[in-house]
Amino acid sequence: MNIQKLNQAIETLREDIGEGLISCDIFTVSDGMSVASYNPQPRASALFNQLTTNLMKTLKGARFPNLNKYYILDLEGDHMVIILPLGDYRWGMLVNSNKVQLGLLLSIAIPNSIESFESAL
Repeated sequence: MNIQKLNQAIETLREDIGEGLISCDIFTVSDGMSVASYNPQPRASALFNQLTTNLMKTLKGARFPNLNKYYILDLEGDHMVIILPLGDYRWGMLVNSNKVQLGLLLSIAIPNSIESFESAL
């Protein structure tokens, strides 16, 4: 894992989303510890790591399809959480939904983030 490239991936996300990005962490599935971040939220990383694992188990138990590229939670106060499951890693983002268009997020920011992450492996 190239940490410098992960930091560049986060910088690309910041450029794509602009003021809409409140925080983000790229963290390991094994322990929920952040390896790269912007305005880090270590407690959120650990808890969303656990939530994502439970969500994946729930989908499997329900015989639903597996998670694909991401899931989004629409929160009060014009906030959204986006989680990208990336193999042994997960990328969590907190964004202000008033400051970023959903189309930009889904069509540009998330695909760019996944591509940047993969180049850091």
